[in-house]
Amino acid sequence: MAEDSLRTMLAERSGLERDSLWYPVHDVPRAFGLSWPLTDEQAEEVLSELLDGLRRVLPAPRQECPDQRYVYLSEITDHYQRGDTRRILERIHDRGITPVCPAFDGENYDPRSERGWGARPSAAPDRGGKPDWAWWRKVREAGPRPFYQMPDPYVGEDEPPVDRALSLRDRTGDGAAYRAALGAAVREDPRQIDCWAHLGSEAFERADADDSALSEALGYYQTAVAVAELSLPPAFTGVLAWGELNNRPFHRALQGLGLTWWRLGETAKAAAVFGDSLWTNPDDNQGIRYLIGQVKTGVLWHQAERD
Repeated sequence: MAEDSLRTMLAERSGLERDSLWYPVHDVPRAFGLSWPLTDEQAEEVLSELLDGLRRVLPAPRQECPDQRYVYLSEITDHYQRGDTRRILERIHDRGITPVCPAFDGENYDPRSERGWGARPSAAPDRGGKPDWAWWRKVREAGPRPFYQMPDPYVGEDEPPVDRALSLRDRTGDGAAYRAALGAAVREDPRQIDCWAHLGSEAFERADADDSALSEALGYYQTAVAVAELSLPPAFTGVLAWGELNNRPFHRALQGLGLTWWRLGETAKAAAVFGDSLWTNPDDNQGIRYLIGQVKTGVLWHQAERD
């Protein structure tokens, strides 16, 4: 197989632009000790190694970590589903990261206060599966923690791209045009977390009729979460309340990622993501407490109690 043909195959399998893959393919003779043309067996081995490198997760920020904290995506999985996620993160990082900042005038979340249902978990209404309260005990033991808010997820001064895409779908009912609008938005600015999350949601819904759509959903949700995580400090122990609107796209992405991994049979990974959701938003506006107990005990998607 010639260099040009290998580059084309790598582009097809990774989803990356062919021209962006010039160097890794050109470097194959040096990196693998081979010469052109490659045999079919050599080409498959090289493609596997190159794809592995493209999809390998970026390491989590390193710092002495407390036992109770946010668990980064790179601590849950070794690889991204999409071939371009790592490059997207590197590009955003090179441009500069906007970190989370204090919310609600520097107020702390206090699990022992009378604010919110969280102070009285037994009073929470029952719906679907039985709630698991192990996570709540950890929240209470951690005591007061500061509230934070994510950077503005709708960068720019115009109407948010996700709103334009939703309006287009509502007007036309054209799912393909909706996906295209969201895709164009993240290509223009990959910081659009809500667009990534809505792409994941759309693919998740299509998975009932298209098995391959579930892998699409996983890639979109992983990218949304990984982009959001760039704004978190190492060993993040704060609270990202649902009541702060900037935090909602991140929580939608976390929920979607957990549900997708659950549907794929990856219950341990789903449990880790649901744990992150409850740790960062203990008021649990999304009902994750009714799901985490099931995935922690290995209940599969088709066996689960859900609304």
